[in-house]
Amino acid sequence: MSSLSSEMGPKHDAAMGLPDGSRDIAPMQVYAVVGVLGLVIGWTYHQDVSKLVERWWSNSDYVHGFLVIPFAVYLAWSRRSMIPAKAKGTFWGITLVLAAVGLRCFSAYMSDPILAPASLVICLFGVAMCWGGLRYCLWLWPSFIFLLFMIPLPNFMESWGNLVLQRVATVSSTGVLQTLGVPAASFGNVILLSNAELGVEEACSGLRSTVLFLAVSAGAAFLLKSAPERLAVLLAAIPAAVIANIVRIVATGLLYQFGSAELASAVFHDFFGFLMLPLAAGMVYGVVLLVQMLLVPTEDEGPLLMDTSIATG
Repeated sequence: MSSLSSEMGPKHDAAMGLPDGSRDIAPMQVYAVVGVLGLVIGWTYHQDVSKLVERWWSNSDYVHGFLVIPFAVYLAWSRRSMIPAKAKGTFWGITLVLAAVGLRCFSAYMSDPILAPASLVICLFGVAMCWGGLRYCLWLWPSFIFLLFMIPLPNFMESWGNLVLQRVATVSSTGVLQTLGVPAASFGNVILLSNAELGVEEACSGLRSTVLFLAVSAGAAFLLKSAPERLAVLLAAIPAAVIANIVRIVATGLLYQFGSAELASAVFHDFFGFLMLPLAAGMVYGVVLLVQMLLVPTEDEGPLLMDTSIATG
């Protein structure tokens, strides 16, 4: 495989004032460069990765983070047919790595928890370019995109998303409870029951489960071959997340009404938090099955013809 430099050709190199192939990394240099970059990345980002793992472990809404990296590796493996037989790295990858390290330093200065893991994804992209040039990046880009789901949302997105989803979840859940015969009324983001008050707080708005459903849908879209199936699972992600959160709140309200407050609290904060991941996978699978049923080709039997023959007795 030719590298980015060789794809552009010697004329482009001459125009840039560079000798032919000067931006390529020789095969023996690739291992040295990637090895050094691996050590630098490990030393630079080990604390950031530890913080991410701690968040995944301590918060059930982020438990899907443990599956992001393994699934990104699986995506790369599933696309292994795109690995070229021969590859040359390019020094442009080092530029990306240096830019990522600079972004990491800026995030440390600003105490920003978002920029640090985001710069890690950019850094890995640069390593891939150093390793095998542009075509390695074309092979690995779905994995890099999926790695973004391990990063928590920025504060402004959380604030806006929580505000909208809280209201939707409160009003919708109240309506479902009333339909089921449970006396319920909404006041702000609080559902008033006959014997309890169920507050739909920011943590219960469904924003984090929406991110989970988007991650599962994106992963399925990368694996599916049919364009209609990909589009369907992506479009169904947010509605499915909203419905799942409404089911979560309604089930908690029913437990408050007919069960115990301790059981309702445990189910709401613990059980349903871990149930979101398999529920998301099940809903995505259901959407795929539905699309496959709707798109099944049928044999063209032609128009029905009326039998005009007259039976004789």
